[in-house]
Amino acid sequence: MSKSVAQKAPANRPVAKAVKKAAPKAAKPKTNVTPLPPRQPRSKCPINLLLEAAGDSWSLLIIRDLMFRGHSTYKAFLNSEERIATNILADRLVRLEQSGLISKQADPEDARKYIYRLTEKGADLAPVLVEIMLWSNRHHITDTPKDFLVALQKNKAGFTQKVVRDFVPPKPQPKPADKDETLSLF
Repeated sequence: MSKSVAQKAPANRPVAKAVKKAAPKAAKPKTNVTPLPPRQPRSKCPINLLLEAAGDSWSLLIIRDLMFRGHSTYKAFLNSEERIATNILADRLVRLEQSGLISKQADPEDARKYIYRLTEKGADLAPVLVEIMLWSNRHHITDTPKDFLVALQKNKAGFTQKVVRDFVPPKPQPKPADKDETLSLF
């Protein structure tokens, strides 16, 4: 009689059981974002420097929403018609803040939320966005109201000054020095 290739294991031999190991607990995400050290730019070309700070489409759309649509909260950005994904939005807000184009402050009405604003550096992009908008309207069909475009073309400089005035928080004024209460003989 020949032996079968597949033989049964002896009954007294222990059978290994598959045991699920508990996955290591994931560390809780930090609520405060640690700023990354400034990256060295690929080049000193002015166009490259702008593109590194705000060159992807999502960053420009966030700046657009701050500048032209008055959005200032995460939820408002999320509800824009382009439907940015939550992870992309969070990443771009951090990048824009680290680039100094926007600032973030706790919402005084709800400490769990933040209010985003253009910085002076971010508002300085107004002429660039105006030119992008005018270019797009020359070469594509857009939903920009005609009366807005006409007013914009007539007074680009006035429009960009208004953006800076309306969306950039005023610079804090230096506090007056406390007067020394001691009597000076000189």
